[in-house]
Amino acid sequence: MRQKALAVWTILAQAGAVVAQTFYPDIPHAWNDRDVAKLELPLVQRDRSPRYLTAEQYYALKVRTIYRTYPVYAPGRAPAGYLDSLKAKEPEVVAFDASALRSKEDWITAGEAIFDDSPFPIPTGPDGFRPTPGLSLPITKDGIILAERYVIRQKGLVEQSNGTSCAACHTRVLPDGTAVKGGQLDFAVYPVFAGSLRHASAPEVARGLREFDWTASGAPWLAPRAEFEKLTNDELARRWDAMPAGVLERQGASSAFPVRVPSLIGVADLKYLDATGMVRHRSIGDLMRYDIVNTGMDLTAHFGDFQPSSTARPYGVDGTRFSDEQLYALALYLYSLKPPPNPNRFDDRARRGQQIFQQQGCAACHTPPLYTNNKLTPAPGFKIPEFLRGADDIMDVSVGTDPGLATRTRRGTGFYKVPSLRGVWYRNAFGHSGQAASLEEWLDPARLEVDYVPKGFHLGPGSIKGHEFGLRLVPDDRQALIAFLKTL
Repeated sequence: MRQKALAVWTILAQAGAVVAQTFYPDIPHAWNDRDVAKLELPLVQRDRSPRYLTAEQYYALKVRTIYRTYPVYAPGRAPAGYLDSLKAKEPEVVAFDASALRSKEDWITAGEAIFDDSPFPIPTGPDGFRPTPGLSLPITKDGIILAERYVIRQKGLVEQSNGTSCAACHTRVLPDGTAVKGGQLDFAVYPVFAGSLRHASAPEVARGLREFDWTASGAPWLAPRAEFEKLTNDELARRWDAMPAGVLERQGASSAFPVRVPSLIGVADLKYLDATGMVRHRSIGDLMRYDIVNTGMDLTAHFGDFQPSSTARPYGVDGTRFSDEQLYALALYLYSLKPPPNPNRFDDRARRGQQIFQQQGCAACHTPPLYTNNKLTPAPGFKIPEFLRGADDIMDVSVGTDPGLATRTRRGTGFYKVPSLRGVWYRNAFGHSGQAASLEEWLDPARLEVDYVPKGFHLGPGSIKGHEFGLRLVPDDRQALIAFLKTL
């Protein structure tokens, strides 16, 4: 009798465990007019702050179908018969509903499918992956090209993401071949565009590339279209050539003021998104809204009387949208991202560096354990509007960094957010536009010299301005500080 009772209790306990693991998500209504209105800080010129599609317009769009994707292998690294096996597969649609996704892990896995999805897939070559001429993509220790994926939307037709997925800009391969999904971009993209512009054989190709640049960066209240037209092809190509790995002229930035690509690992802990703190991150709903804006909604927005593109669609050429369930899954996936194992030991030198970090007052802005105080600091010359002081976490102190991105682009709020120092050991491109190639360069006092030649993005000799903290340390102390930072 006792054994029977124990068996019953075991069954009940197992059933309880299954029930406990079942995940019932509370999915926000992502694109509602009230929350969208409070999502972003105003731009420096307040009447040019973007106006987006209304909730009614957004939800009238057709929901995008997300297909399962597959790894892309470097030439000679794929399993035998891999491409033929893909051609034999039926298209597999990823479901985003509670009947198919029972646990939180199920939702995270589904979110990864969106991270890998592409709005502009192209057919592969006859032997598989079709590389972009001039673009060198890192390869993992397993032979996988992490920034690309295969997709099957029609049986027998294998397509590739062609650098247009979230993963294309937010993956990294460490020197030992370790794959880091969500990491900072680790290859140079814009020099490829520079080559295309320089060697365009047809005038319409050059015009298309220039129009692409204007759509991405145009801000006629800062620099009129006529001024942009005076920019020669050679000068635009020179700017694109100057953008190293991890630096992009993403939409809303410019060829003169590009942005370093952030790592998405740890995004759940950040109160502001984008280098200029443009997007408030108060909840998972805000991250969902940020995903909407950055998959084309910003190109359809009106900045006063200016619209970057009247023909662009919120997500790719088919003008679809994400469902709230898809966005929630993607946000959960981004929140789940973990850093790679850190090979840097917390040894005696790093321990001394930690003491220097505290003694120099670094923790005031880069406060442990997040190593950011999650506040905004004004760019040089920007006067903080009084109406923002009560609504946002703002410091009165400017650290003197170049104000260009914060004041002269479509992402210009007048502020920079205080970045987190976690994970600096596997990142490059320091400074808002990636002017310093490494942490060592960022903490090198030589970068303040007027004739200094930066190793990261630069359009000519000149100092890398701002953030002079740590530059007056003696060399041994500076090396100890760097050793500590690399353990974070």
